[in-house]
Amino acid sequence: MGLQLIFVVETNKKCKSDWIYIKDTIERFYQYEQAQVKFSPVYMDGKGNYKKKEEEIKDLISQYASTSAENHSKVIYCFDCDDYDKKQEDLEFLKNVEEYCRNQKYDFVWFCKDIESVYLGKKVSDNKKRDEAAKFKTQKQINNMDIIKLSSDSYRINMSNIMNVLDNYLKRK
Repeated sequence: MGLQLIFVVETNKKCKSDWIYIKDTIERFYQYEQAQVKFSPVYMDGKGNYKKKEEEIKDLISQYASTSAENHSKVIYCFDCDDYDKKQEDLEFLKNVEEYCRNQKYDFVWFCKDIESVYLGKKVSDNKKRDEAAKFKTQKQINNMDIIKLSSDSYRINMSNIMNVLDNYLKRK
């Protein structure tokens, strides 16, 4: 029985920065049978496009299921919290996407205030995100990550719930 984890991330196909951090997290903290688990990133190209990715998600699920009746897929949407603590519209957006994920039976991963502040501890300008993510990977900075920062139960600055969600599907090392 195979498992496909579909990660829907805010970045675009060219940058791929979000996927770099997520994949490093999986490789560092989890063990899995490569022949049994497939990771499929879907790039939103901006958080406001989350509903526009349904067709791509359905295609990935269908393609994976067609290779074996035993295969199944799980969808994990990943969002930055942005200024949820200062801007009502950011908090409302998070509530809406969390409800959307719940209604679709998708998992909801969040990064406060954004993925770079969780993994790097700093804000990164859009034109530097790709370079910073590449540097994070090549310098193996994932080895310095505190699991607690990746296992939060509530929105807190420089924290995420990503490992809480991944624990549902993968076994920790």
